[in-house]
Amino acid sequence: MFEDIDDQKPDPTRKALEVSRESSDRSLVYAIWTRNAGGGMPIDQAWAILTDRYPDETRFLLLNAFEELVATRGPKAWSPTDFLAKVRRILDAAGGRLNPEVRDLLAVADDDLHPLSEEDAARLERIRARVSSRSGDPTAARKRLQRLASDVVRELHDRTAGDKAIGRTSGSVPAAAAGGEWKTALAAAKGARSTYSATAKVAAGDVVEHPKFGPGVVTGTEPGRAHILFESGSRKLVAG
Repeated sequence: MFEDIDDQKPDPTRKALEVSRESSDRSLVYAIWTRNAGGGMPIDQAWAILTDRYPDETRFLLLNAFEELVATRGPKAWSPTDFLAKVRRILDAAGGRLNPEVRDLLAVADDDLHPLSEEDAARLERIRARVSSRSGDPTAARKRLQRLASDVVRELHDRTAGDKAIGRTSGSVPAAAAGGEWKTALAAAKGARSTYSATAKVAAGDVVEHPKFGPGVVTGTEPGRAHILFESGSRKLVAG
């Protein structure tokens, strides 16, 4: 990927690419993809800049929080108070769409969140109540978040081709609106209710309970696939 960026082409006489707050979206995504090697910008900082530019893209804030969490701690110490405040911002902005990812974030952070002040412990309990958080495997959670980061970078690679700005995806809606759409669809669903199975046939209006994503409403089908709206967003899954 990023074959268009000259920094990848060996040339000892050329000055290396420098990435700053004023750099293009594509340069920032390149810095993330190369994990600090391209442009020298810390990954969490690059996500923070993209979050400032595109506040509706809540995934950027979540990935910023994840990279801050797993980064080698520098002069500025990581703070549980700041982390929990950021997680609350993610939940408020995402309207439920990123609850599974927030659960993974909390699992990765578990060892770093002890001991907590009384105030932070209360904040953590309120957050856990919002996402129905259960104690999870931090190694598996970290792998899922790394996979999410990889998927988002590949998406942004395509969106910024030709050095375009990321912008908003065609037909995208703010995260809070997506969460409201799920609640409305779930309340109005009149179809059959069942546990999700890759071999079961479903129809529009059915409700399925997925072991990871929770309850979802089938919004459409195609051969071998079903479009299902979950609290975390719409997904196309194998069905029937």
